Amino acid sequence: MNIQYDEATKTQNNLGRKEIKNRDLIYVFVAIAPDDNSKDLFFILTKSQLQDVCIKSYSNWMGKHEWKRPRSPESYDCRFSIPEVEDYKNNWKTYFG
Repeated sequence: MNIQYDEATKTQNNLGRKEIKNRDLIYVFVAIAPDDNSKDLFFILTKSQLQDVCIKSYSNWMGKHEWKRPRSPESYDCRFSIPEVEDYKNNWKTYFG
């Protein structure tokens, strides 16, 4: 995302999608199983898909706070959770045929 921080209002402004290079670069995220009774989870997605996930997650979280971060107004920390990448779980076949 192209984000601009407004010092006067302590808010962030989303100026839209940022152009990225290597859009088809593949990312693999691993959620390590918490115990021996579970299996590790793999989420496979392209850089472009990851950008979509991050934009959606960041926008949803910031929207709830009126684009004003509660503790660190200038931070651009972005996180996503497993449900947000669930569609990409074990998506090996799509990329490695």
